[in-house]
Amino acid sequence: MSMQSVTEKLEVVLLPIAAKISSNRYLLAMRDAFSVILAFVLVGSFFGVLNWVILDPFGTVMGQNGMNLGKLFTGLTGDAYKNSGFVSAITSIQYVGNLVVTASFGIFSLLLTVSFGYRLGDIWKADKLMSALSALVAFIILVPQSFKQLIDPKGTETVMINGAIKLASFGTAAVMSALLITTAVVWVFSRLSHNKKLIIIMPESVPESVSRSFQALIPITITLFSVALVASVLHWLEQPALNDLLYAIIQAPLLGFSQGIGFALLYQFIVWFFWWFGIHGHNVTAVIQNSVYFPAQLANQDGSASYIFSNGFFEAGLMHVMGLAIAILLFSKRDDWRAVVKVGLPSMIFNIQEPLAFGIPIVLNPLFLIPYVLVPIINTFIGWVAISIHVVPIFKFVVPWTMPLFFGGMIGTGSLSGGLLQVVYLAVDVMCYAPFVMIGNKIRADHDSMVSPSVGT
Repeated sequence: MSMQSVTEKLEVVLLPIAAKISSNRYLLAMRDAFSVILAFVLVGSFFGVLNWVILDPFGTVMGQNGMNLGKLFTGLTGDAYKNSGFVSAITSIQYVGNLVVTASFGIFSLLLTVSFGYRLGDIWKADKLMSALSALVAFIILVPQSFKQLIDPKGTETVMINGAIKLASFGTAAVMSALLITTAVVWVFSRLSHNKKLIIIMPESVPESVSRSFQALIPITITLFSVALVASVLHWLEQPALNDLLYAIIQAPLLGFSQGIGFALLYQFIVWFFWWFGIHGHNVTAVIQNSVYFPAQLANQDGSASYIFSNGFFEAGLMHVMGLAIAILLFSKRDDWRAVVKVGLPSMIFNIQEPLAFGIPIVLNPLFLIPYVLVPIINTFIGWVAISIHVVPIFKFVVPWTMPLFFGGMIGTGSLSGGLLQVVYLAVDVMCYAPFVMIGNKIRADHDSMVSPSVGT
């Protein structure tokens, strides 16, 4: 069986599945919800990098174990440096950044609830704003309304504080709760909103904003009462709040499972296998990315965990197609490939691979199936080893996926070694793609010899 016939059979099976997943309205709403609040994540990450990498008196830029600019600016070392006015000043500036970081990541699940609720209201034909606000109130109802606080930070004696909510309940640990609670609440609200018997119609003279409130009054009442009843039953049975239960039963096990090297390699295979078919592989796997690897990234950012596999980890390897571009410039004798690379190279600097994917093409090209799928897997394994043996720190900071080579890894990890890891990726990628580029030379030469007229004819 030829490679082309295998490809055609795979297309028949996989394309309809991928198309359904990529066009599913619920998954699209989830993707859009994360995209909308990405700005807040990036702002929080910017201030995180500023605080913990640049301004930290003992960190990567200022510290003795880093670039040691603190000594350059002050001429001081040791205790004299620690007690200097310079350290005191930049520590005060860090306080400003900490406020932004704490707020951005501390209420991430609240932001997600509002954003996702709004999008679900849109696809389920309910009032979008009321859907978002209903989900927000329901989420707050279902988080723990009390917590234990240490009386003496150095001791073990605690006191129960009632009628209060920990900021952590709204943070990255509640992402799965936010998705599930919002889905259930907006679904119920939308169904009730479509029941005309439950809608209070106000006279036309009433302002639209007031009229909207009354139209949603009964559906909101029923929805929130149902949510409150669930929370109360759990309380009466002396069970944890639903928010905590969902984290313990679903999110925590998923995060743990996703950190296995086998799962990470499978995830990369699926992403780039679909990309080879011309299907946006990251859209197909968005549910994995958003429910597992994005929360892992945020947990790394806020310091509540140290996950190896996260959004930042995988985004650091997006530039693997750059390895093909360089291999073509170094080893290819094909003018068509070299021309495409010269046009597409500026885009590749920012991890935009489409000019090469469809221009060479890589998509549905049997020659590049193996390296295109295998190279990201190799990068993943290398990165896993490097972080596991502590040569490279975890990817802690959220950076735009368009960040150029070296800078993305350096900023994402807060360390020069993160940027060097991307350089290692690139070197390996070039070596992996080079044999296939050389095979491409031979295929073109054989093709030209077949179509060119013989001398003397």
